Amino acid sequence: MLSRRHIVAGGLAALAMPSIVRAAPITNQVTKRLVVLGDSYSDPNYDTTNGLPSTPNWAEILVSRGRAVSMVNYARSGATALDYANAPAQSTFKKQLDLFLANPRYGDDDITVVYLGYNDIARSTDARWSNLIQSKADFRVGVDRLLTAGAARDKRRLLIVAVHDWSKKPNSRAEYLPRTREWLTFTYDFVNKRRATHKGMICVNVFRRFNDVVLRPQLYGLNNVRTADPARAATTALYYNTSHFGAKGQTILANEFSSAFDLVCRTR
Repeated sequence: MLSRRHIVAGGLAALAMPSIVRAAPITNQVTKRLVVLGDSYSDPNYDTTNGLPSTPNWAEILVSRGRAVSMVNYARSGATALDYANAPAQSTFKKQLDLFLANPRYGDDDITVVYLGYNDIARSTDARWSNLIQSKADFRVGVDRLLTAGAARDKRRLLIVAVHDWSKKPNSRAEYLPRTREWLTFTYDFVNKRRATHKGMICVNVFRRFNDVVLRPQLYGLNNVRTADPARAATTALYYNTSHFGAKGQTILANEFSSAFDLVCRTR
């Protein structure tokens, strides 16, 4: 299990996997259906186009590449792990789950992705998010609902995302760094514990990937990973605005998820 020391030091490694996994061919199609629960990073209606043609997000890119035949996407901009009174439709993990689990229609190879945490980290000035205790509790409950429904059973897989470092975004505040570390510590510890009984649960290490992007931007064809640059967010800039990746960053996200899909193939 990853220790808190590793996280505080910024040395988060990939979630430990079995040292031996049986060989399996990597085929392009990995699932007949991709199920997405999340926030603006996964919301197909969140616009990062700056008046240009519509920019697909990571999930839409995977479908366009044929890695998934179809997708059902409940993600909504502004969504939080924490559930709260009078939240708009689909704006909390619980509300998204209530819609999905009312009739999950799980297929034999479905992949479900839970990609949340950014808005819980960011809302530190709201009393409901003054700490992350309730956000973590509601996240646990939601993931356990998916596990009970069979999201990680047999050939199905449940992917939990370790978010990238929110303290490195263009309009970061001082409190984002400890809150990001706390959320990542929780994510890794929680996934490790649940994997003891649910081997079909996988962590997608977006944190590690985008730490590398910031460290070695030229390797990814980028020359600006610090400031918002909507005009170049499809080519050489990471951020479209002060909180969101543009087309280039979404493609890097899609590549990271594609690697996770390759792991799904090897562990079925």
